[in-house]
Amino acid sequence: MTKPSRRRPRLSQRATTLLAAAVTTSTAATVIVALPAASSAAPAAAPTATITVEVQSQGATLNNYYIAQAKAFDKANPGDTVNMNVVPDNNVYKQKLLLALQSSSPPALFQTWGGGIFQQYIGAKVVQPIGDPGQSALGSCTYGGVLYCMPFTGTQPVFFFYNKAVLRQNHLSFPTTTTRLLADVKALAKKNVTAIALGNNGEWEGLMYLEYFTDREGGPQVFLNIQDGKKGAWSNPAVIKALTDIQTLVKDNAFQKGYNSIDWGTGFTDALVYRGVAAMQLMGDWDITFLTSLAPGWVNSGSLGIGAFPAVPGGKGNPADLEGNTTTYVGLAAHLSAAQTYVAEAFAKFCWDSPAYARELIAQGAVPALKVAPSAFNAVPHLKPYLLQVYRAVLRAPYFQYSWDQALGSTKAQPMLDNLSKVFDLLETPRQFAQTMNKLQ
Repeated sequence: MTKPSRRRPRLSQRATTLLAAAVTTSTAATVIVALPAASSAAPAAAPTATITVEVQSQGATLNNYYIAQAKAFDKANPGDTVNMNVVPDNNVYKQKLLLALQSSSPPALFQTWGGGIFQQYIGAKVVQPIGDPGQSALGSCTYGGVLYCMPFTGTQPVFFFYNKAVLRQNHLSFPTTTTRLLADVKALAKKNVTAIALGNNGEWEGLMYLEYFTDREGGPQVFLNIQDGKKGAWSNPAVIKALTDIQTLVKDNAFQKGYNSIDWGTGFTDALVYRGVAAMQLMGDWDITFLTSLAPGWVNSGSLGIGAFPAVPGGKGNPADLEGNTTTYVGLAAHLSAAQTYVAEAFAKFCWDSPAYARELIAQGAVPALKVAPSAFNAVPHLKPYLLQVYRAVLRAPYFQYSWDQALGSTKAQPMLDNLSKVFDLLETPRQFAQTMNKLQ
């Protein structure tokens, strides 16, 4: 898996600073890091090759940007050809990716979420390090001190997005404690108002509640013990309390009917919020982009509110802790020729590690995983208040936990999601959930 040094400089000449709020297999600190410049110049005669790049759809504007960048790269590098393959369906993409990486002609570059699933790719020897060894640690894509990925999209912490008018009309403000949240749920239910829109058909949507309730109650170490496979870790009182709080929300009619059979991706739950049927929704910051595309007038009018997950009174977790996807990444396949690897690294830098791409992300309502000046958000004045709040929250977060389903890997993640869905359906108690998951430790 060792690569000739002549292929390294085209990726490693990186002047930007990464906002790498990322998680390793043992820690999840939020850090800002800089990647060093190359120690040598690119070779006079660079290898040429044809490569395929496969990513999940990020919306028409960004998809078109990637395609345009591929064409621009080809033009700037005669002899190189980059075939950009944008897959519209998330589930299809994930299902086919491992098979594609194991093939004799894998996509040279591919979108990944890092974490435990990526570690399985390393074990299967279908991926290779990207760039110079010793470059900065991008937590959930650094394994054994070796960097395997580079940021692809914006940073994606999870927040509550709420309808200011609904809260105001019901004489409520956004709750800053879980005690207040649970009380507001009851108050809104009495008025036949849905407190929280939820589409849990994908199962990951409900996981965000377990992640935040657990962190706020018990602090980061609770999940780190689970991630490290410690015996009985799922029975930690913080996990049991978090699951109990979830079932309290269900029993108090916090969510709209049929929530477990509704897919967030349909836009149905977003519509509940901007149409005033529901007060709020817990979602990654990508929802800013989706809400803007679905209801631009509503967002631009300042009707959208954003709030951190409430604190647990007396809890061990810091209310500034974040949960979510630190960012998505671009990984590098293993079964490539030396020339293909060289071209893939060069294109990764050309497309995604540039001020121009940071501007594109901001224009689409995303917070880039690059350190930028606050003034960069002036380009989207109607979104600036939201994006700046996200950006500053990431910079200041004492801890940013990578999404549990990504951190654990598929062998534990899917059983966790399936059993959590039963908890949301009141078909499994918190202790039954813990007992089931402890057997997998």
